[in-house]
Amino acid sequence: MQFRLRTGAAAVIAVLSFGACIALLAPTSALSDDMTSERTDRDTTPSGIHKIKHVIVIMQENHSFDNYFGTFPGANGIPGGTCVPDPDTGKCVTPFENTSDKNVGGPHGHDAAVIDIDGGKMDGFIAAAEQLNKNPKKDVTAVLGYYTDKELPNYWAYAKSFTLQDNLFSPVSSWSLPAHLYMVSGWSAKCALGDPMSCRSDLNLYAGNTIPHEKDQRGRDVVVDCRDSGDNNCEIELRSPPYSIGREKAAKLHVVISQNCEPWDGKDKCLSAVSAFGASHLTQEQTKQLDQWVRIAQTLDYPWTDITYLLYRGGISWKYYLFEGDEPDCEDDDERSCLTVPQAANTASKWNPLPSFDTVNQNKQVRNVAPVGQFYADAAAGSLPSVSWVIPNALVSEHDPNPIAAGQAYVTGLINAAMRGPDWNSTAIFLSWDDWGGFYDHVVPPHVDKNGYGLRVPGLVISPYAKKGYVDHQLLSHDAYLKFIEDDFLDGQRLDPSTDGRPDSRPDVREAFTGLGDVTADFDFSQAPRQPMLLPGEARYDRP
Repeated sequence: MQFRLRTGAAAVIAVLSFGACIALLAPTSALSDDMTSERTDRDTTPSGIHKIKHVIVIMQENHSFDNYFGTFPGANGIPGGTCVPDPDTGKCVTPFENTSDKNVGGPHGHDAAVIDIDGGKMDGFIAAAEQLNKNPKKDVTAVLGYYTDKELPNYWAYAKSFTLQDNLFSPVSSWSLPAHLYMVSGWSAKCALGDPMSCRSDLNLYAGNTIPHEKDQRGRDVVVDCRDSGDNNCEIELRSPPYSIGREKAAKLHVVISQNCEPWDGKDKCLSAVSAFGASHLTQEQTKQLDQWVRIAQTLDYPWTDITYLLYRGGISWKYYLFEGDEPDCEDDDERSCLTVPQAANTASKWNPLPSFDTVNQNKQVRNVAPVGQFYADAAAGSLPSVSWVIPNALVSEHDPNPIAAGQAYVTGLINAAMRGPDWNSTAIFLSWDDWGGFYDHVVPPHVDKNGYGLRVPGLVISPYAKKGYVDHQLLSHDAYLKFIEDDFLDGQRLDPSTDGRPDSRPDVREAFTGLGDVTADFDFSQAPRQPMLLPGEARYDRP
């Protein structure tokens, strides 16, 4: 295996023990309009992977492979004779079918992963629930429960009719925020404001703590809207309650925010500029409201490179569809509290990190983060972007304590919408779960670097070209979805600081890991496109 390692501003090649060098593309600069047009029109008769014009990543919450597919025929499921020790009772517990819609998981930060894995014994799941779970009413043995086709009829139907990945791992040995950062950027790190070379890996990012910008979060984030000088939403928000700023003042304030409140400007610069404007133009209450939003919007900054930078540079369309409402998880992943925190498309949060990426703001792409209702409209109109991510809210996330049936119905609605639309014959849907949620899984995660992999999660490939009833045993993680996107739309360019034209200090290039499988193995591009398989029981949510 070989990763490209970064030390300071210099790139060095570190050869690890698994094989030979990965050849990556030479550096490229931003594409001209002519080149972008050429890319758009190049495949009049596409072949192979390029038959896929639309990739949709549906990322649900917190289930291990054994929890959802541990008894699926032909898959690497729960071994016979499994019994997991319960330290409190001195007995062991055998995995059991959970026939209830009730969804009770366990702690799922990095500390929990270490206990669960127990040096490769994979027997610490009840122990982790007992040691780290701060809710005494939780049934700690529930982490041994599993579901079958009786509880998950549609998910199992997709697995039987399309492709099931039974060796897919969360990219990071931790919880949802790092997992979602890996999903869009191949890394999770803490950084100095605006400095991609200052970033250092953090696989436990904010685990066990409320992210500071969420403490007072209410409604929508006007600062994010106003960062873009051309965003019409800004002045609409400023002229509406609770601000109720007049037209002329709103236009002037828009200029102030757009010039002083990019993520890398930091809280102090933005706050000073907004407060100075407020002192001479606004009421004390209006200024107070704006100051609150400054503190929210400017708390986090992700200056390293994410996949949307490469997509934007390549003229490739993308959207991140967020189901607004309440966030899926507790403020504390070890369940010390379950205070609800709202999430909105234009508010950076744990499940919506893109508005905090410097690249997204520099490229004026924040408006590509849209409410989930837009997904249904785009699917019906045949205007899905080339790359989509669809992220749930608490109601449909399948995250403990939310019911799994609601999540399955929501996902069915998304997939049915894609199948009904005119883009179906050129679509690939990757359905997965961001982390294991504390649920039992028997497979030891491979160690690819200090951040991962995390525990095994389910993965489904649903496409008119997906192999029917195929179980993919390749070693995969969500990094493989990035790799597929890069191979399909970006000529194999990786998120590699030495070749992508935007240096950062990431320790390795995850998509370049030689042990990572190739998701194209889940497709048969020689077959005629398969007809949609519309399943019953869908639920459609245009709004929270």
